[in-house]
Amino acid sequence: MTKPLVLMLLVISFAMPFYFFLGGLKLNGYRVILLLYMFPAVFGWLSGKAGKIRTVDFLVVGFAFWASLTLAINHGIQQMWQFIGMFIIETLAPYFIARTYIRNLDAFRFFVKCLFILIMVLLPFAAYEAVTGKMPLLNLFGKVMSVYQKWYFEPRLGLLRAQTTMPHPILFGVFCAPAFALTWYVLGWNKPLNKRVGLVSIVGGTVFCSLSSGAFMNVILQMMLMAWNRIFWFLKNRWKILLYIFSFLYFVGEVSSNRSMFQIFATHFTLTPGTAFTRINIFTFASDDVLQNPLFGIGLNDYTRPHWMAMLTTVDNFWLVIALRHGFPGLFLLLGAVLVIFFQLGSRNLTGALADARLGYLIALLGLCISAITVHLWDSTFCFFMFLLGAGAWLLDADDQENQDGDRVQSPVEGRKMRYTRFPQVVPGELTARRTAKPGSTSRHPAPARHSQSPPQTAQGRHLTG
Repeated sequence: MTKPLVLMLLVISFAMPFYFFLGGLKLNGYRVILLLYMFPAVFGWLSGKAGKIRTVDFLVVGFAFWASLTLAINHGIQQMWQFIGMFIIETLAPYFIARTYIRNLDAFRFFVKCLFILIMVLLPFAAYEAVTGKMPLLNLFGKVMSVYQKWYFEPRLGLLRAQTTMPHPILFGVFCAPAFALTWYVLGWNKPLNKRVGLVSIVGGTVFCSLSSGAFMNVILQMMLMAWNRIFWFLKNRWKILLYIFSFLYFVGEVSSNRSMFQIFATHFTLTPGTAFTRINIFTFASDDVLQNPLFGIGLNDYTRPHWMAMLTTVDNFWLVIALRHGFPGLFLLLGAVLVIFFQLGSRNLTGALADARLGYLIALLGLCISAITVHLWDSTFCFFMFLLGAGAWLLDADDQENQDGDRVQSPVEGRKMRYTRFPQVVPGELTARRTAKPGSTSRHPAPARHSQSPPQTAQGRHLTG
């Protein structure tokens, strides 16, 4: 099976709501794909097909096995061997499939296109569900197989929260949100502004139907970062400046307020302010358990809380759950993998389509990581997070002198063969043809003018981080 087909099947399987049991093992669409292609992907990585073995690879593998160790210590290997095995598969398989099968701009663009088409297909169902409260996709799949639980909530903004085919409405929004920046910078590359706006409007509309504050915050953050890049394109160190500004404001907020920054965000950045009190209390008591079990965590055991919080069994913070279950080492390994990707990609010399692909990828990944503070990622959404983490590693090996778009140029005189040439100033994605002059004569048709790249449309500068 070709690599593009594997990528397409895996992306589609993330949105499949059904599951079944085989020999006591719970399987669904994405787990079947992961089981089939995990070993080919890992062998490809070991054999060098995924480029150099990177620091981020060791951090991801280290997280998977450290987390497995903490589960065995807290619960015993005999009781947890099946869960541990599936956890390793769901952690490593999506990462290495992306790591091995996405090795150039064409493959990366194909992944983004598959994700965009999937979201576009889900949009009308999400809108129908938000207006009527009916779930046609879950009802359809539920006629032949077991599907995810249906969730019903009080209306928000006069609409109901769309779940479509995901385990929860908030996961539906969080799953779709990263496609916003990816669509703008990858699918929208070298397209007019109105077309780019039209593309991202489809993603934004789908995210809106989830009516999730975490997903909204994800998209708003991406839009702010995109606006910062466009407005201050002329500043070489604009991302360092933004980091300094954020750090200063965070410090001022912590020092000048009688509440922590987490409490401030939890209070003011939610669609339902009443949930802020719940989130703050969950964070407070779960954090106490993390501090009391810093090395191995508490596994899948319930966190300690007062009797009046007995019904609050979930922790709506992915990063807190990782620390709670697997201790600080587990948190540092996974968070370290994300940070390594950011710093290593940000320091690379890239231009044109590669630079924009990098920028879209990092903004999408950052948005997902920030929104994970407000929700726990599980099932297909966790696998999508690991897949996205590995989907940008190819940029560490990308050759800026071989911009995949615009390398092939066809001569109108020959018309039969494709020749390869280099035009450094040509906008990637456009084909430029030269008329061939006859021997001994002067061509009346000069070569078309080379297009210059409009500064605000691209990532600008050779270093993302300055």
